[in-house]
Amino acid sequence: MDKIGIYVHFPFCVKKCNYCNFNSYANKNDMQLKYFQALLSEIAMYKNEKVEVDTIFIGGGTPSVMFDGAVSTVISEIRKNFKVLESAEITIEANPNSITKTKIQEWKECGVNRVSIGLQSANANTLKLLGRTHTRQDYIQAIKDVQSAGIHNVNTDCLIGLPRQKLSDVRRMLGLVTKLDCSHISVYSLILEEDTPLFHMVNSRQVKLPKEEKVLGMYNFANKFLNEKGFVRYEVSNFSKDGFECKHNLNTWKMHSYLGFGAGAHGFFNNKRYSNVETIEDYIRIINISQKPIKETEKLTKTQMYEEFVMLGLRTKFGINIKHIQEIFGIDILKKYAEKITYFKKLGFVDIENGNLFVTDEGMPVLNKIILELVT
Repeated sequence: MDKIGIYVHFPFCVKKCNYCNFNSYANKNDMQLKYFQALLSEIAMYKNEKVEVDTIFIGGGTPSVMFDGAVSTVISEIRKNFKVLESAEITIEANPNSITKTKIQEWKECGVNRVSIGLQSANANTLKLLGRTHTRQDYIQAIKDVQSAGIHNVNTDCLIGLPRQKLSDVRRMLGLVTKLDCSHISVYSLILEEDTPLFHMVNSRQVKLPKEEKVLGMYNFANKFLNEKGFVRYEVSNFSKDGFECKHNLNTWKMHSYLGFGAGAHGFFNNKRYSNVETIEDYIRIINISQKPIKETEKLTKTQMYEEFVMLGLRTKFGINIKHIQEIFGIDILKKYAEKITYFKKLGFVDIENGNLFVTDEGMPVLNKIILELVT
């Protein structure tokens, strides 16, 4: 029986962050119940799929703003319609100031065993600039409460490349996170998305983004600092202690199948990518006429599958398996790209070990170029 992951999207937020272009909405909490009911119905629409679920990821939005009982009921509905493995990794995303002891207890009792908390910055002025609604102390208390409840697989999301951010800010932020004994840390470089408040602030020169070389310096510092603290970078932006890699994300990068439930959710199933309608209103309306709320479907060609396999694989420390590529795609990558691989290897950007081609620390700053050269 095939193993798959499940992604569940809750698009509700107390406030939309100034840098965010995710499918999320503030001031629509009055629609939570109707959305929740539609979500249960969508999950039931897939009940006849003969699969085993080895990961569940509940994201958003801010799932932790949902009413008490919502998360446990959704997980119960998934268990009712699918065979969820006892060893399944079940993650929920949360903002520090929307985590309560009651919700943590609910998550723990329904099987949640991994919590991902968005810190983004430990600087009060930067948090205000980003439009975050929590404080540094909210984050500290949230971590302690989650760990006290017996959930010790805890991730923290951090951002670098922020306006007015200094290397000392990154050092203090990572120092705080590691001191609190998180098992997983994600360090993302800010992507300035169009039509966000921060985008307009930068364009109108109210704030200025740091130069690329400064951001690279922050990233290299983070890599070295976290490595010294016992964290291994297993993907471009993700660091974990041994055995605490995010299984759901790893499976996604390895192109395993997953189903996406909720407004704007994406899935990859039977070699097809699909995305649901984005607005809460359209999602509820389509579910209420007993139809799957799918907006777009794309059947991937063998070439597209190869390109994604290489792109996603090279983002991880594991790289891509040369024999696997030969078996699946009929491509002898060492022969077809011999000159390019030799060139990158001489520069110290890539290496081959145990039959896997992977990008080195030195090659990470030019990762996109390496990927492009190996898919064209």
